[in-house]
Amino acid sequence: MAVSVKIELDRRNTRTDGRHPLKLLVVVNRNPIRISLGHSLHPKDWNGKLQSVRNSCKDFDNLTRFNNWLQSEKSKVLSKLVKLEESGNLNRLSANDIKNNITQKNTEVMTLEFFSSVINEMETAKRFGNARVYMTVSRSIASYMKGKDFPLKQITYTWLKKYESWYLSRGNTLNGLSVNIRTLRSLYNIAIKQSKITQEYYPFADYSIRTEETRKRAISREDLIKFLQFKPVIGWHSRAKDYFLISFYLMGASFIDISFLKIKNIINGRIEYKRQKTGKLHSIPVSNQLMSILNGYMKGKKENEFILNIIHSTDPKKQLVEIRDELRRYNRTLKEIGELCGIESKISSYVARHSYATNAKKLGVPTAIISEALGHTTEKMTQVYLDSFENNTVDAYHTQIINL
Repeated sequence: MAVSVKIELDRRNTRTDGRHPLKLLVVVNRNPIRISLGHSLHPKDWNGKLQSVRNSCKDFDNLTRFNNWLQSEKSKVLSKLVKLEESGNLNRLSANDIKNNITQKNTEVMTLEFFSSVINEMETAKRFGNARVYMTVSRSIASYMKGKDFPLKQITYTWLKKYESWYLSRGNTLNGLSVNIRTLRSLYNIAIKQSKITQEYYPFADYSIRTEETRKRAISREDLIKFLQFKPVIGWHSRAKDYFLISFYLMGASFIDISFLKIKNIINGRIEYKRQKTGKLHSIPVSNQLMSILNGYMKGKKENEFILNIIHSTDPKKQLVEIRDELRRYNRTLKEIGELCGIESKISSYVARHSYATNAKKLGVPTAIISEALGHTTEKMTQVYLDSFENNTVDAYHTQIINL
């Protein structure tokens, strides 16, 4: 990588007395970064070739000491750039990030403050789901630390074990702990990438993130038929049943994804949309069963309007609040429907997603067509297989699964 540092008299800026500011000119891959040295000189007093103040200058009591200081500042910057390059971060950082890294004093990164900074960046990038997770974890850690912020490097293996004991003693689950620790680890990795902390303090190498097997959230094909045959008499029951079946008919689409579906997502007999979580494009045939439900929601709506009546705001953050509130009502109502149908298994928004894959497996659909992990560790691998199939192959299996 092309990196250079020199001391220059910045003649682009001129003070009223004719002086120019002294600056360090850092060039990384032809990108100039200028850092003020807090002094200015007349042009006649500067030797650009030697990058030093001429002996004729009368501005300093000890000219030799000042010139030595200039070279020392230059060496410090070079040293920081070498460390950034050795860590592999120099290529990843923007010019502004490099400048901040060079100019920052040796202040410690505070954990809760850094959480807040990362959350703000996520919200700016409209990654509200991730921001909400980071906010939840930040609040948990703040509660553990009794509201006091603390240096990120204070997180050690011992600290993690103590936090684990505290978290579980409050009746929380191992899987909840796993989410929190993974999020904290991600935050730490962000700090390393931004050169805010070094790898030497990394506390997660020896810490094992534990999980526990969750209760199966799928229901049997027989229970799915009971649900399908349920005749709602209350408006909310009807809406909850629709949400569930829409998700099921869309190969187990998540609630947030069906919430964002618009009329324009229906193209040539297919629903095409990008998953909110991954950005992956999905193309699913619109079955007669699905179309009969959607028709009731689409009357009088324009191409750019949402199909379902879940989102009303144009503000992205408020939209997520609307989805969250509707999801809570939806899950409460599904529980009621399950009891009315005599379904022993608890029904929730996840059940449609899990039931699609489970029933596909029971029907003998190849595992290359379904993702048993449903968004967890093996989904990416399964998606590679899915991408290798033509739409008509996947569609044929899909039709087999949804025909209850």
